Amino acid sequence: MYKKILIAVDGSEMSENVFNKGMELAKLLNAKTCVTAVVDTTTTYNFPTSMEETGTIFVGTEMELMKAQEKMLRDFIKRMLKEHYEPEIEIRYGIPHKEIYACAEEWEADLLIIGSHGKGGWISDLLFGSTAEKLLKMSKCDVMIVKSRKAKSVDETHSSSVQGGSKS
Repeated sequence: MYKKILIAVDGSEMSENVFNKGMELAKLLNAKTCVTAVVDTTTTYNFPTSMEETGTIFVGTEMELMKAQEKMLRDFIKRMLKEHYEPEIEIRYGIPHKEIYACAEEWEADLLIIGSHGKGGWISDLLFGSTAEKLLKMSKCDVMIVKSRKAKSVDETHSSSVQGGSKS
């Protein structure tokens, strides 16, 4: 079965579920685990750098934001770890789907576990495309997508919209 499981987290509530499910599966299969998180640099590319002084200010701000994001990711992973979990930890900088893919390839993962939605949520997916969807298409290993606890099934969505209708 799976011998090396890569678990991708982003510090969101959703990734707590991804982390827990990944660790449970790894424990059942006695698999090695690696937890990866990516400091997303895509938002920092939008800082204007046309004027020399303004560019310097924004580069400093950009570095502070990335360091804060890395600290948040490290703190999240540290909080999620329990005494019986001993995964490798990989923090990367870049575009999330590309860095997660590269980590899976370099680490030779058999299984990649990711969340259906991360920090960006549905608006991020709409604007930039889903990281999970990109990884599902790109990855050479199997991919397990953990659905949000808040996700409604088609039946639930349908029945709530039917029940919510007005009566004549």
